[in-house]
Amino acid sequence: MQSRTEPAPPADRLPIDRLDHWPLEWSLTEEAWEAGTPDWLKRLRTLRPKTFEFDPAAEKWIDDGRVAGRDPGYALEAVAWAEALPRLVTRLSGHVWATLVGHLVGLAEEAAELNPEEAPLVQSLLAGELALVLADQFPEWAGATELKRQAAKTLSTVMAEALDGEGLPHAEQLVHLRPLLGCWTRCRIIGSGGKRDLFSSDSAGQFEWAVRQALRWTRPDGLQALCDERDGLETEQLFRAALALDNDEDDHDLAVLVLPGSDKKEVDRLSKYAMPEAAAESEWSAASVLRPDWPWTGSSLWLTYPHDVVRSELAVGRDTLWSGVWDFEVRRDGKVLKPVTEWETVAWHSDEDIDFLELEIELEDDIILQRHAVMARDDDFLLMGDLVLGDDPARISYCGSVPLNTGIHFSANEESREGFLTAGARRRSALVLPLGLTEWQGQQDKRGTLQEQDGRLYWTQTTDQGSLYAPVFFDFNKDRFKRRLTWRHLTVCEALEVQPESVAAGFRVRIGESQWLIYRSLARAANRTVLGHNLSTEMIVGRFDVSGEVEKLLEVE
Repeated sequence: MQSRTEPAPPADRLPIDRLDHWPLEWSLTEEAWEAGTPDWLKRLRTLRPKTFEFDPAAEKWIDDGRVAGRDPGYALEAVAWAEALPRLVTRLSGHVWATLVGHLVGLAEEAAELNPEEAPLVQSLLAGELALVLADQFPEWAGATELKRQAAKTLSTVMAEALDGEGLPHAEQLVHLRPLLGCWTRCRIIGSGGKRDLFSSDSAGQFEWAVRQALRWTRPDGLQALCDERDGLETEQLFRAALALDNDEDDHDLAVLVLPGSDKKEVDRLSKYAMPEAAAESEWSAASVLRPDWPWTGSSLWLTYPHDVVRSELAVGRDTLWSGVWDFEVRRDGKVLKPVTEWETVAWHSDEDIDFLELEIELEDDIILQRHAVMARDDDFLLMGDLVLGDDPARISYCGSVPLNTGIHFSANEESREGFLTAGARRRSALVLPLGLTEWQGQQDKRGTLQEQDGRLYWTQTTDQGSLYAPVFFDFNKDRFKRRLTWRHLTVCEALEVQPESVAAGFRVRIGESQWLIYRSLARAANRTVLGHNLSTEMIVGRFDVSGEVEKLLEVE
């Protein structure tokens, strides 16, 4: 058996010219790294050293699986054991070899009963890939046909139930997007001899959507956004193999725009053509991407919001400015208010001017927190804001924060309240304006602060009016960084009466020759005026043109 030339090892059938890493490494996760799975993969790939005693190692591995249960690392190790079986004939005793085969078959059969929404990667690896490898390695075995049929059914079920219909897993499984894509890519090759007949047309469509999503969730350094950096270190070859099985030519062009190392002339050429939308929102997945365009040189904001936690990551050009929990703390008359519901999407809008997402969560004491992110495409800025909405006057203290990435720092202005997020040797990546505060440090404004502390960027704001709006404006246009800037709180009137900021808030931002109007209603929408404009909508983000008129980029009614 060790000398068999057919079937060829799975790695030899991948549609790429050169393999620097074992394809199983495409599916390594953080759990697998911590469990020592890479060491097992190396040992089972090389079967070295020759003095290694595989009998006790195999027996211990089998016993560990019976006790510890199933996780992505163990599932990946099971596939590696299965791929090594023909070569292990001379390294294992007959009893242990037969026990190992029985254990692997049992893993594949049991995993078919898992919930694909809760364990899509484990189920894909065990009931999908492991079953295919066993059937592939031993085609003469009577159960091979049934295992292959089970694998095809399982993979189809996982893609139908664990994805949102456009290739994206739920936010809680998003860190497994590339490991899943790696598993599915190997399965397409192993299970169908390269003819791709294992997947149904629906499954093949979901596979191509998964490729698109993997590209959409790729940050400038080539790693996956909102994912531990080890979850996908060896993915350049994964994309090449997956794209070889992807018939959508747009995905091939997008890979050139998104992945690092692409030819600059080709990137510039493709940038001139219309491409699929880079921004996307999935309410089912609880995940969104605010991304004006595909090239990695632009800006991108990735967000996930399952349950009561929002995680975000912002990349501007080659710099990832922050990644992690976009946190908040709200106090009402000194009491910290905890969430009593989960985040839900209340608005999503994307067009040629802007990407806009708004979320909402209920806190204790009947307080509502609304959160929005507005990414302006041509204007090259991001507006992030939280609204604390209450019915009665009270002392509201708000604090928002994001975790700055390694090497990123906030450099505050000594005289005014803005500052820059800097990378490396003080390379400026974003200008930060805390619009809810007054501009100058010397003004007697005790309503809040903007500062870096313990590796996080914090902005705070207080009011005695029971409701507040805390917006932060991030400018990414480096040509504007040295221009004069200012921002002002605007007077908002209703029926000729000035309204407090607990009812509605307006701001005017000017950086160089560029100016914007931002208006947000905190109370019910009503006919109000700001800067001479009659507004009856909930939110306006607009650009002042050369004549002084406001061109609306976003209007929320």
